[in-house]
Amino acid sequence: MQIRQMLFILFAAMMLPIGLARAQSPEDARTLELVDRLKEVVQRAERNRVDPVTVNQLKDLVRRYDWPWRIRLLSEDFSDGDFTANPNWIVSRGEFRVMRGAGLITHVGTDSLARPAPPERERSGGGSAIEGILGGILRDVLEPGPATQGSQFRSALPVAEISTTVGIGNAFAVRVRLLTRERNPENSRTEFGTYRGSERDWGYRLAYSQGSPPALEIVRLSPGRAAVVERYDGATGLEDGRAHQVELRRHRDGAMQVLVDGKEIVRTVDKGLNDFFDGFTIVNGGGGYQFERIEIYGTER
Repeated sequence: MQIRQMLFILFAAMMLPIGLARAQSPEDARTLELVDRLKEVVQRAERNRVDPVTVNQLKDLVRRYDWPWRIRLLSEDFSDGDFTANPNWIVSRGEFRVMRGAGLITHVGTDSLARPAPPERERSGGGSAIEGILGGILRDVLEPGPATQGSQFRSALPVAEISTTVGIGNAFAVRVRLLTRERNPENSRTEFGTYRGSERDWGYRLAYSQGSPPALEIVRLSPGRAAVVERYDGATGLEDGRAHQVELRRHRDGAMQVLVDGKEIVRTVDKGLNDFFDGFTIVNGGGGYQFERIEIYGTER
């Protein structure tokens, strides 16, 4: 390979971190243009058998600064004061409302999520056997084991759910601006993410639960089953009563990330679902939440 080309590669490797901010959306055209140029340099370097260490450094820069989701699929801030058009959101249960300047607001009272009475074998008083059986079933639903942990409240507890139809590929970036409207550590949980099918029981969701400590989970849904792909227990800052940007990203190779205000807090890989999705859904399983903005980006199929 010519000395001139080698110098260009090394110059790009040294200057990219200094001259570029991380690409955060397709609007960062200048950053993405330079990243695409760097991809071409990497390809030429590989063809000409440049030192593998140098090539790997360049690839790392590409991964760090690239934004592969170049196509905007959905951008919604509810500024029109309506969720029935542009796009059309459908409420399947519970209540949602739009407040101008605030966005989409949802509230599910947590006082209705109290635990059921214990089954008869744990009570000192009387009661029928059927009451004990039902109590045990409800307790199992409220306290799911590891295999079903994640979204059990969807069928057992009062919830609110809203969704919109949008074609989403297997690689996507979902970004919401979220505000927690009340602090109730017990039984407060919301989920949002992609779905497939009329029952919306197939897809990926990011679940946020308040508590001590609060938790963020990547949940993989399939009919009759919810599996926690990765969980983060720790301070996120989402409980301070201010709006925060929360992101769920998925790459073509199954790599997934969760970011809060631009800071990565979860990184994992899951190849359990290699499908396209039919839309985006929000589920409130307890508490009050305000979605000021929702954006979804994808890649060419």
